[in-house]
Amino acid sequence: MIPVERLPPVVDWLVERFRQRAADTFGLPSGEGLRVSLVRGQPWSGYNWYDGRLQSRVDLNVDLPIRAPDLISVVAHETYPGHHLEHAWKEAELVGAQRRLECSVLLLNTPECLISEGLADLGRRFAVPPELEASLLDELFDRAGIGPTSPGATGSGPARAELVRTAIALRQPRARLGEFAVNAALRRHVDGADHETVRTELERTALMTPERAEKRLEFIENPLMRTYSFVYSEGEALLRRWLEAVPADEQAARFRRLLVEQLSPAMILAELAGAAGPVGPAEARSGSGQGLPPDSLSDFVIGPPSTRVT
Repeated sequence: MIPVERLPPVVDWLVERFRQRAADTFGLPSGEGLRVSLVRGQPWSGYNWYDGRLQSRVDLNVDLPIRAPDLISVVAHETYPGHHLEHAWKEAELVGAQRRLECSVLLLNTPECLISEGLADLGRRFAVPPELEASLLDELFDRAGIGPTSPGATGSGPARAELVRTAIALRQPRARLGEFAVNAALRRHVDGADHETVRTELERTALMTPERAEKRLEFIENPLMRTYSFVYSEGEALLRRWLEAVPADEQAARFRRLLVEQLSPAMILAELAGAAGPVGPAEARSGSGQGLPPDSLSDFVIGPPSTRVT
Protein backbone atom coordinates (compact mmCIF):
# COMPACT_ATOMS: atom_id res chain seq x y z
CA MET A 1 0.00 0.00 0.00
CA ILE A 2 1.20 3.50 -0.80
CA PRO A 3 1.15 5.95 2.13
CA VAL A 4 -1.10 8.92 1.33
CA GLU A 5 1.66 11.42 2.01
CA ARG A 6 3.80 9.80 -0.68
CA LEU A 7 1.08 9.81 -3.33
CA PRO A 8 1.55 13.33 -4.80
CA PRO A 9 5.16 12.89 -5.97
CA VAL A 10 4.53 9.30 -7.09
CA VAL A 11 1.46 10.31 -9.08
CA ASP A 12 3.29 13.27 -10.65
CA TRP A 13 6.06 10.90 -11.75
CA LEU A 14 3.61 8.33 -13.17
CA VAL A 15 1.56 10.94 -15.05
CA GLU A 16 4.64 12.43 -16.68
CA ARG A 17 5.94 8.99 -17.61
CA PHE A 18 2.63 7.96 -19.16
CA ARG A 19 2.33 11.33 -20.90
CA GLN A 20 5.68 10.84 -22.59
CA ARG A 21 4.78 7.32 -23.72
CA ALA A 22 1.48 8.62 -25.09
CA ALA A 23 3.28 11.43 -26.92
CA ASP A 24 5.66 8.95 -28.52
CA THR A 25 2.92 6.46 -29.42
CA PHE A 26 -0.17 8.52 -30.27
CA GLY A 27 0.88 12.16 -30.24
CA LEU A 28 -0.61 14.86 -28.02
CA PRO A 29 -2.84 17.76 -29.05
CA SER A 30 -1.03 21.04 -28.56
CA GLY A 31 -1.87 22.74 -25.27
CA GLU A 32 -3.40 19.75 -23.45
CA GLY A 33 -2.85 19.44 -19.71
CA LEU A 34 -4.29 18.17 -16.44
CA ARG A 35 -4.01 18.46 -12.69
CA VAL A 36 -4.51 15.79 -10.05
CA SER A 37 -6.11 16.10 -6.61
CA LEU A 38 -6.58 13.65 -3.75
CA VAL A 39 -10.16 13.44 -2.49
CA ARG A 40 -12.33 11.55 0.00
CA GLY A 41 -15.99 10.61 0.28
CA GLN A 42 -16.57 9.39 -3.28
CA PRO A 43 -17.87 6.02 -4.57
CA TRP A 44 -15.15 5.60 -7.22
CA SER A 45 -11.36 5.12 -7.11
CA GLY A 46 -10.62 7.80 -9.70
CA TYR A 47 -12.51 10.31 -11.84
CA ASN A 48 -11.70 12.59 -14.74
CA TRP A 49 -13.59 15.88 -14.86
CA TYR A 50 -12.99 17.16 -18.37
CA ASP A 51 -13.08 20.97 -18.25
CA GLY A 52 -12.74 21.58 -21.98
CA ARG A 53 -10.06 23.58 -23.76
CA LEU A 54 -7.97 20.37 -23.61
CA GLN A 55 -7.77 20.48 -19.80
CA SER A 56 -8.79 17.87 -17.20
CA ARG A 57 -9.06 17.64 -13.44
CA VAL A 58 -8.33 14.13 -12.16
CA ASP A 59 -9.45 13.11 -8.68
CA LEU A 60 -7.95 10.08 -6.90
CA ASN A 61 -9.97 8.79 -3.97
CA VAL A 62 -7.99 7.97 -0.83
CA ASP A 63 -10.88 6.61 1.26
CA LEU A 64 -9.16 3.20 1.02
CA PRO A 65 -5.46 2.33 0.91
CA ILE A 66 -4.15 2.28 -2.67
CA ARG A 67 -2.11 -0.69 -3.86
CA ALA A 68 0.86 0.18 -6.07
CA PRO A 69 -0.31 -1.94 -9.06
CA ASP A 70 -3.80 -0.42 -8.76
CA LEU A 71 -2.34 3.09 -8.85
CA ILE A 72 -0.66 2.30 -12.17
CA SER A 73 -3.99 1.16 -13.61
CA VAL A 74 -6.10 4.05 -12.34
CA VAL A 75 -3.58 6.71 -13.44
CA ALA A 76 -3.34 5.25 -16.95
CA HIS A 77 -7.15 4.93 -17.06
CA GLU A 78 -7.86 8.53 -16.06
CA THR A 79 -4.95 10.29 -17.80
CA TYR A 80 -2.77 8.84 -20.60
CA PRO A 81 -3.83 7.12 -22.78
CA GLY A 82 -7.24 6.98 -21.09
CA HIS A 83 -9.97 9.52 -20.48
CA HIS A 84 -7.95 12.73 -20.57
CA LEU A 85 -6.17 11.91 -23.80
CA GLU A 86 -9.37 10.63 -25.43
CA HIS A 87 -11.36 13.75 -24.65
CA ALA A 88 -8.52 16.14 -25.44
CA TRP A 89 -7.96 14.54 -28.84
CA LYS A 90 -11.69 14.41 -29.61
CA GLU A 91 -12.09 18.06 -28.72
CA ALA A 92 -9.12 18.94 -30.91
CA GLU A 93 -10.15 16.79 -33.87
CA LEU A 94 -13.95 16.55 -33.77
CA VAL A 95 -14.88 19.89 -32.21
CA GLY A 96 -11.93 22.03 -33.26
CA ALA A 97 -10.97 20.69 -36.68
CA GLN A 98 -14.31 19.27 -37.88
CA ARG A 99 -16.56 21.82 -36.09
CA ARG A 100 -18.77 19.06 -34.70
CA LEU A 101 -19.96 21.11 -31.75
CA GLU A 102 -22.29 18.36 -30.55
CA CYS A 103 -19.17 16.42 -29.55
CA SER A 104 -18.45 19.03 -26.87
CA VAL A 105 -21.34 17.61 -24.82
CA LEU A 106 -20.20 14.76 -22.58
CA LEU A 107 -22.92 12.39 -21.37
CA LEU A 108 -23.08 9.54 -18.88
CA ASN A 109 -24.91 6.24 -19.47
CA THR A 110 -24.80 6.28 -23.27
CA PRO A 111 -23.41 3.64 -25.66
CA GLU A 112 -20.18 5.61 -25.90
CA CYS A 113 -19.49 4.79 -22.25
CA LEU A 114 -18.64 1.27 -23.39
CA ILE A 115 -16.03 2.69 -25.74
CA SER A 116 -14.65 5.27 -23.32
CA GLU A 117 -14.26 2.95 -20.34
CA GLY A 118 -13.12 0.09 -22.53
CA LEU A 119 -10.32 2.10 -24.14
CA ALA A 120 -9.28 3.55 -20.78
CA ASP A 121 -8.85 0.03 -19.36
CA LEU A 122 -7.27 -1.33 -22.55
CA GLY A 123 -4.84 1.58 -22.75
CA ARG A 124 -2.82 0.25 -19.83
CA ARG A 125 -1.00 -2.09 -22.23
CA PHE A 126 0.39 0.94 -24.08
CA ALA A 127 1.25 2.86 -20.92
CA VAL A 128 2.97 -0.17 -19.41
CA PRO A 129 4.11 -2.71 -22.02
CA PRO A 130 4.68 -6.15 -20.43
CA GLU A 131 8.43 -5.95 -20.89
CA LEU A 132 8.56 -2.72 -18.83
CA GLU A 133 6.15 -3.66 -16.04
CA ALA A 134 8.76 -5.11 -13.67
CA SER A 135 11.09 -2.11 -13.89
CA LEU A 136 8.18 0.31 -13.50
CA LEU A 137 6.92 -1.47 -10.37
CA ASP A 138 10.42 -1.65 -8.93
CA GLU A 139 10.89 2.10 -9.31
CA LEU A 140 7.37 2.80 -8.05
CA PHE A 141 8.02 0.71 -4.92
CA ASP A 142 11.27 2.60 -4.40
CA ARG A 143 9.65 6.02 -4.77
CA ALA A 144 6.76 5.00 -2.48
CA GLY A 145 9.02 3.45 0.13
CA ILE A 146 7.38 0.03 -0.24
CA GLY A 147 9.03 -3.32 0.36
CA PRO A 148 12.50 -4.44 1.35
CA THR A 149 15.77 -3.60 -0.36
CA SER A 150 19.21 -5.05 0.06
CA PRO A 151 20.88 -3.87 3.30
CA GLY A 152 22.32 -0.42 2.77
CA ALA A 153 21.11 -0.26 -0.82
CA THR A 154 18.86 2.36 -2.37
CA GLY A 155 17.75 0.16 -5.27
CA SER A 156 16.11 -3.24 -5.50
CA GLY A 157 17.42 -6.48 -4.06
CA PRO A 158 16.28 -10.11 -4.16
CA ALA A 159 13.40 -9.50 -1.72
CA ARG A 160 12.16 -6.50 -3.72
CA ALA A 161 12.45 -8.50 -6.94
CA GLU A 162 10.25 -11.20 -5.42
CA LEU A 163 7.71 -8.57 -4.37
CA VAL A 164 7.63 -7.26 -7.96
CA ARG A 165 7.16 -10.78 -9.37
CA THR A 166 4.33 -11.42 -6.92
CA ALA A 167 2.57 -8.15 -7.80
CA ILE A 168 2.74 -8.97 -11.51
CA ALA A 169 1.52 -12.53 -10.96
CA LEU A 170 -1.46 -11.33 -8.91
CA ARG A 171 -2.61 -8.53 -11.22
CA GLN A 172 -4.71 -10.63 -13.58
CA PRO A 173 -6.29 -12.80 -10.85
CA ARG A 174 -7.18 -9.64 -8.91
CA ALA A 175 -8.73 -8.12 -12.05
CA ARG A 176 -10.70 -11.31 -12.61
CA LEU A 177 -12.03 -11.25 -9.06
CA GLY A 178 -12.95 -7.59 -9.53
CA GLU A 179 -15.28 -8.55 -12.36
CA PHE A 180 -17.59 -10.05 -9.75
CA ALA A 181 -18.85 -6.49 -9.33
CA VAL A 182 -20.99 -7.16 -12.43
CA ASN A 183 -22.61 -10.10 -10.66
CA ALA A 184 -23.00 -7.98 -7.55
CA ALA A 185 -24.89 -5.33 -9.54
CA LEU A 186 -27.19 -7.99 -10.98
CA ARG A 187 -27.76 -9.51 -7.56
CA ARG A 188 -28.59 -6.11 -6.06
CA HIS A 189 -30.74 -4.61 -8.82
CA VAL A 190 -32.19 -7.61 -10.67
CA ASP A 191 -32.42 -10.37 -8.08
CA GLY A 192 -33.32 -7.92 -5.33
CA ALA A 193 -30.71 -9.19 -2.87
CA ASP A 194 -30.29 -6.79 0.02
CA HIS A 195 -27.21 -4.73 0.80
CA GLU A 196 -25.86 -7.02 3.51
CA THR A 197 -26.27 -10.16 1.39
CA VAL A 198 -24.41 -8.68 -1.57
CA ARG A 199 -21.67 -7.29 0.65
CA THR A 200 -21.14 -10.75 2.13
CA GLU A 201 -20.99 -12.23 -1.38
CA LEU A 202 -18.37 -9.67 -2.42
CA GLU A 203 -16.28 -10.61 0.61
CA ARG A 204 -16.65 -14.36 0.05
CA THR A 205 -16.52 -14.59 -3.75
CA ALA A 206 -14.41 -11.59 -4.78
CA LEU A 207 -12.24 -11.90 -1.64
CA MET A 208 -12.74 -8.22 -0.78
CA THR A 209 -12.17 -6.79 2.67
CA PRO A 210 -15.37 -5.51 4.33
CA GLU A 211 -14.23 -1.94 3.62
CA ARG A 212 -13.64 -2.57 -0.10
CA ALA A 213 -16.90 -4.49 -0.41
CA GLU A 214 -18.76 -1.57 1.16
CA LYS A 215 -17.06 0.92 -1.18
CA ARG A 216 -17.94 -1.21 -4.22
CA LEU A 217 -21.57 -1.31 -3.12
CA GLU A 218 -21.53 2.46 -2.69
CA PHE A 219 -20.72 2.66 -6.40
CA ILE A 220 -23.24 -0.02 -7.44
CA GLU A 221 -26.06 1.57 -5.45
CA ASN A 222 -25.43 5.10 -6.69
CA PRO A 223 -28.47 6.02 -8.85
CA LEU A 224 -26.24 7.31 -11.67
CA MET A 225 -23.90 4.33 -11.55
CA ARG A 226 -26.16 1.31 -11.03
CA THR A 227 -25.74 0.11 -14.63
CA TYR A 228 -22.22 1.46 -15.05
CA SER A 229 -20.48 -1.57 -13.57
CA PHE A 230 -20.95 -3.37 -16.88
CA VAL A 231 -19.12 -0.99 -19.17
CA TYR A 232 -15.60 -1.58 -17.84
CA SER A 233 -15.15 -5.31 -18.39
CA GLU A 234 -17.52 -5.52 -21.36
CA GLY A 235 -16.00 -2.50 -23.08
CA GLU A 236 -12.44 -3.73 -22.55
CA ALA A 237 -13.35 -7.21 -23.83
CA LEU A 238 -15.00 -5.83 -26.98
CA LEU A 239 -12.15 -3.47 -27.80
CA ARG A 240 -9.50 -6.06 -27.00
CA ARG A 241 -11.03 -8.39 -29.62
CA TRP A 242 -11.11 -5.51 -32.11
CA LEU A 243 -7.54 -4.42 -31.34
CA GLU A 244 -6.12 -7.93 -31.55
CA ALA A 245 -7.81 -8.55 -34.90
CA VAL A 246 -4.84 -6.76 -36.50
CA PRO A 247 -1.13 -7.61 -36.26
CA ALA A 248 0.76 -6.39 -33.20
CA ASP A 249 2.65 -3.74 -35.16
CA GLU A 250 -0.66 -2.16 -36.26
CA GLN A 251 -2.36 -2.12 -32.87
CA ALA A 252 -1.13 1.29 -31.71
CA ALA A 253 -2.51 2.90 -34.87
CA ARG A 254 -5.80 1.09 -34.41
CA PHE A 255 -6.03 2.18 -30.77
CA ARG A 256 -5.40 5.78 -31.86
CA ARG A 257 -8.63 5.64 -33.86
CA LEU A 258 -10.47 5.29 -30.55
CA LEU A 259 -8.90 8.57 -29.45
CA VAL A 260 -9.65 10.65 -32.54
CA GLU A 261 -12.77 9.10 -34.12
CA GLN A 262 -16.33 8.86 -32.85
CA LEU A 263 -16.65 5.07 -32.98
CA SER A 264 -19.71 3.35 -31.52
CA PRO A 265 -20.04 -0.22 -30.25
CA ALA A 266 -22.07 -1.05 -33.37
CA MET A 267 -19.25 0.20 -35.61
CA ILE A 268 -16.72 -1.89 -33.70
CA LEU A 269 -18.91 -4.99 -34.00
CA ALA A 270 -19.42 -4.36 -37.71
CA GLU A 271 -15.69 -4.20 -38.28
CA LEU A 272 -15.19 -7.38 -36.28
CA ALA A 273 -17.81 -9.11 -38.38
CA GLY A 274 -16.19 -7.88 -41.56
CA ALA A 275 -19.39 -6.06 -42.50
CA ALA A 276 -17.60 -2.73 -42.85
CA GLY A 277 -14.11 -1.50 -43.55
CA PRO A 278 -12.33 1.11 -41.47
CA VAL A 279 -14.54 4.06 -40.69
CA GLY A 280 -13.55 7.04 -42.82
CA PRO A 281 -14.13 10.72 -42.01
CA ALA A 282 -17.38 10.92 -43.97
CA GLU A 283 -18.82 7.87 -42.24
CA ALA A 284 -17.68 9.16 -38.85
CA ARG A 285 -19.46 12.45 -39.50
CA SER A 286 -22.68 10.85 -40.68
CA GLY A 287 -23.09 8.38 -37.81
CA SER A 288 -25.59 5.73 -38.87
CA GLY A 289 -26.12 7.24 -42.30
CA GLN A 290 -29.77 7.90 -41.49
CA GLY A 291 -29.43 11.61 -40.71
CA LEU A 292 -29.30 10.99 -36.94
CA PRO A 293 -26.80 12.76 -34.74
CA PRO A 294 -23.68 10.75 -33.89
CA ASP A 295 -23.35 8.91 -30.61
CA SER A 296 -22.67 11.17 -27.65
CA LEU A 297 -19.37 11.20 -25.82
CA SER A 298 -19.12 9.80 -22.34
CA ASP A 299 -18.39 9.63 -19.46
CA PHE A 300 -18.64 12.58 -17.15
CA VAL A 301 -21.40 14.10 -15.11
CA ILE A 302 -21.71 17.86 -15.21
CA GLY A 303 -21.42 18.94 -11.61
CA PRO A 304 -19.21 20.46 -8.94
CA PRO A 305 -15.72 19.06 -8.33
CA SER A 306 -15.13 16.77 -5.39
CA THR A 307 -14.03 18.14 -2.05
CA ARG A 308 -10.25 18.27 -1.99
CA VAL A 309 -8.20 16.68 0.75
CA THR A 310 -6.40 19.38 2.66
